[in-house]
Amino acid sequence: MAMKILEANIYGYGHFVDRHFDIANNFQVITGENESGKSTFKSFISSILFGFPTKREKGENYTPKKGSIYGGNLVILQQGQNYLIERVSNDKGNILSIINKKNGEKVPEGLLTKWLSEIDKQLFNDIYAVNQTGLHAILDLKPEEIEKNFYSIATSGSQEVFEIQKRVMKAAGQLYKPNGRVPRLNVMLKEYGKQEKDLQHLINRMDDSKNLEEKIEELKEQNTAFLQEKRQFEQKLLELQQLSAAWNSYQELLSTSQKISDDKVKVTLATFDKIQLQNNKISAIEENLSSLEKQMTHIKLQLEEKDFTNLDFYLQNKVNFDKLFTLLNSSEDQPKQQATNNIEVLSRRNKGSKKSEVSMVFLGILGISILVLFFVSNMVLKSIGLVGIVAGIYGFSKTNKKNYNVTVEPVSKHVNFDFCKEELGLSDDYADNLKRIFSFQIQMKKQQSCKDEYESKKRFLSQERSDKLSNLRQEQIQFDTQLEKLGFDSFVSLRDTYFQQQDQIETESKLHGLRSQLSSNIIKKLANYSSRNEIEERRVHVSDEFDLRKAEAEKNLEQIISYKIQLKKIGDSSEIAILRQEAANQRAQINTKIEEWLALSLTDRWLENYLSKLSKHRLPQVVELATYFFERLTRGHFTSIILEENQFSLKTVDNQNFKVVELSRATAEQLYLSLRLAFVVTFNKKIGLPIIIDDGFVNFDRNRKVQIIDLLSEISNETQILCFTVDISVLCDKVSNKGILVI
Repeated sequence: MAMKILEANIYGYGHFVDRHFDIANNFQVITGENESGKSTFKSFISSILFGFPTKREKGENYTPKKGSIYGGNLVILQQGQNYLIERVSNDKGNILSIINKKNGEKVPEGLLTKWLSEIDKQLFNDIYAVNQTGLHAILDLKPEEIEKNFYSIATSGSQEVFEIQKRVMKAAGQLYKPNGRVPRLNVMLKEYGKQEKDLQHLINRMDDSKNLEEKIEELKEQNTAFLQEKRQFEQKLLELQQLSAAWNSYQELLSTSQKISDDKVKVTLATFDKIQLQNNKISAIEENLSSLEKQMTHIKLQLEEKDFTNLDFYLQNKVNFDKLFTLLNSSEDQPKQQATNNIEVLSRRNKGSKKSEVSMVFLGILGISILVLFFVSNMVLKSIGLVGIVAGIYGFSKTNKKNYNVTVEPVSKHVNFDFCKEELGLSDDYADNLKRIFSFQIQMKKQQSCKDEYESKKRFLSQERSDKLSNLRQEQIQFDTQLEKLGFDSFVSLRDTYFQQQDQIETESKLHGLRSQLSSNIIKKLANYSSRNEIEERRVHVSDEFDLRKAEAEKNLEQIISYKIQLKKIGDSSEIAILRQEAANQRAQINTKIEEWLALSLTDRWLENYLSKLSKHRLPQVVELATYFFERLTRGHFTSIILEENQFSLKTVDNQNFKVVELSRATAEQLYLSLRLAFVVTFNKKIGLPIIIDDGFVNFDRNRKVQIIDLLSEISNETQILCFTVDISVLCDKVSNKGILVI
């Protein structure tokens, strides 16, 4: 079963940090704007499977910039099991681990090599990664090269063999071409011919040696003068370089010098700390006072929120209320005693006489009312009992008016409610009045207690405030006295002076350091320039003049050597033998290059034989599958691909034959994709790795994009396809939302 990638978890790779990607679909589209990270994501997948890019791989540095762990993991489905492949990089190298997700056990690293079937990263990218590069490459080929390119794809799965052939033939062409002028062998043969002519010319002619000697002496004098000037140039350039390097320090020295003041230090650290401590103490007292003020304001607001209207009325009539409360409290037991006395009087007056029926009724009401009043706790029943007592006594006295003179004088006749009747809402109901008065008494006690508590807090805070103000005045007098002795009118001015003095100390120290870096001679020379650019311009001018004189001296030296060689050739016949030896050496070098050219030519023939051997085993299957794919992509226009003697011919539905070089650009691209995909599908029956499409059909029109997407969807039923693309306008109709990952 082919490998399927389910998840990608990136710890740190390029600009990706702590990212998770779900790519579990058979046909998974990865899309995003340009520079969004599609290429980085594709490289991450390849790196986890095959290893991180090495330093030799140009443009492949994906080390995270933010200090995250370099690496991540892939969750894959392989042989019905989920595995986590993790690879991280550190100072010791790459660390690979493979874990079975089902049981959490770690499996040997060699298992990954087995799954990959010994395929390395380069081979994976050549075979399984289909991108625009291959499409563009075939469009840049010459007609005779296109055929070889497609043949290489069909037999090896990539254009690499064809590219090697091109490089070999290019290298051979750089060595020798029959009618070439630039190849190395052609140049060497031409130089060898010229050398033979020069040798013959040297033998046949003699130059004027005296003229050459005079020219040599003249050039020597010029070079001697230059050697004297060379030291001066070097010293001047070194001086200008030193001045340029010291310019920033010089400018800093000037600006620092301007900050130095003549004021002497007046405030010591101990004095400043003492004054600052006193200032902090005063600030603390002021903060405490502010807190007390807030508390007093809060208590005042609380008092204002309380309703003490009834308490004020009570206090205004306190004397009357106190008498009323005393009278009521002292007479709580009076009704019981008075009722008992009345019953005894009635008993004595009626002893031995027959009571009338009416008298007995009133006497019964009186007795029941007394019992209710003293033995029932309900205030309503007590009030009814009180009324019953009054009614019983009144009725009994009326019916026995002549024989008995019993007088019941209720307590209510001695109680004066008039001063509070209106405020408390009193009525003629004595029991209700008692209830209201007792309730009022309890309420006044609570309000008085509450008001006393607030007044106590208020007095305490007021005393605290008075003490703090007194303490503040003392501390402020002491503080002002200390400031006055030092000659300051405020702490702010003293603090500013102290900090200015500290800045002065730092500035003087900095100035001393700068002066130690720059000598007085350097400072004096720097004063002659207005900017570093002026120094640089001067240095460039001196350097250009020096280079010009140096080039002249070197040219003179070359000319001197040339003249000496000519003199030697003229005066020494052995030079002819030397030239002959050089010609022999040149012939040996030519023979070596010829051997290299022959080796390259034989390599090209060997590659041709290699492709021929590969084609015998796999090529028929690839061509058969490519024919099916090509027919699908061209919507049935081309029905077959025929391979004869390493050359392709294409047959249409109407039996017309086309050579590869006769195809349009669009059809050539479709044939390229058919061959690539056919090889991968055939090759993948034994290997089983995901196919990566990197904008492989970005230049296709809409109809051709629809055809290739349908074909890829069909292929993805057996092999997972990861399609990286910017344009998903066509894919939206063909792929579900879960199948599209936006980076």
